[in-house]
Amino acid sequence: MKYYPISINSTDKKVLVLGGGQIASRKIKSLLRGKFEIYVLAEDFDQDLVDLVRLYPHRLHLKGQVLRKDFVFMGYDLLVIATGDPDLNQAMEDYAKTKKILYVRCDKRGDSSFIMEKILQRGPIHGSLSSDGLSPTLTMLIGQEVQDFLEDYDLEKLDLLTQVRDKLMDLDPQDRSQIVKDLFKQDKDAVKKYLEEKNENQTRDPEEQPGSGSDPASGQDA
Repeated sequence: MKYYPISINSTDKKVLVLGGGQIASRKIKSLLRGKFEIYVLAEDFDQDLVDLVRLYPHRLHLKGQVLRKDFVFMGYDLLVIATGDPDLNQAMEDYAKTKKILYVRCDKRGDSSFIMEKILQRGPIHGSLSSDGLSPTLTMLIGQEVQDFLEDYDLEKLDLLTQVRDKLMDLDPQDRSQIVKDLFKQDKDAVKKYLEEKNENQTRDPEEQPGSGSDPASGQDA
């Protein structure tokens, strides 16, 4: 696996995108799902990008500029090379390598520092899908199947389970994990009832230790 999937904190990160066509537009739409501040340089811009600026005026900045092979830049955390000129793209890739700037080249993967994978998300659950050589069509079809699978998850139940976990933070990690696993197999009403009982018990006796006695979710001593 050449490209290892990893998540980065996008807060306060600046991205420079070279190119304003449809490919650049697709990459920018993906980047906007994070908290990046994005600067785009190109001679012309796709209408989608112009429309996006109205939605993200403080995070997306377009600047009309003719890009040349001797163009230099600094102060960016990531670089997206997406012009329609292969020679210009190569020059920008060479410059990024020299300056040790993390970059992705969109016309060919080459030695790109990172790749932008397909993002799959359902509420707080998110991940990415990379085909590593499969055709874009197959990647799209597989990605849709995974997204459809995620859509079956009840977000309210997941939120309740997270609240349960927070209530059990004083328990041994193994016991805490087992309780959450047992509750995950039950319906939402059962999880809600368990949480309500936990809240009532803590209200009646705030000094009661959460780990004492047996737990109704696990059926075993906690």
